[in-house]
Amino acid sequence: MRRIWTLIGVLLLVAATAYIAFANGKEPASGPLAGHWECVAHSSVQGDVPFSLDLKQNKEEVTGKFVNASGETPLTSTTYKKGVLEIHLEAPDGSYVATGKLVHGQLSGHWSKSQEAEGGWDCRKSAPAKP
Repeated sequence: MRRIWTLIGVLLLVAATAYIAFANGKEPASGPLAGHWECVAHSSVQGDVPFSLDLKQNKEEVTGKFVNASGETPLTSTTYKKGVLEIHLEAPDGSYVATGKLVHGQLSGHWSKSQEAEGGWDCRKSAPAKP
């Protein structure tokens, strides 16, 4: 009986150690989209409009926020499937959809606002901050 309790104690200790080793401070692996992106939306109506994207990626799941002169807006839904990024954004002035591809470390594609406006966009990833 004593051996069984010793074995259970050892197994619980191993399980707790593994949990701490893998869960303590580790974030899920990120993908090529994770990071801060400096972007420009091109429009025939407003000209070039700067904005940025702060993205986190876990496989096909992408989350983050859109930032421009008006402030920050969380991305409503975003996916990255078969090399295509699709962003949905519910902003105070309407609903936006943007699609794009990552090519040689740069994002570019097409955006539309409801059925009112559309244009192209492109982004460059900012260099990570040095410690």
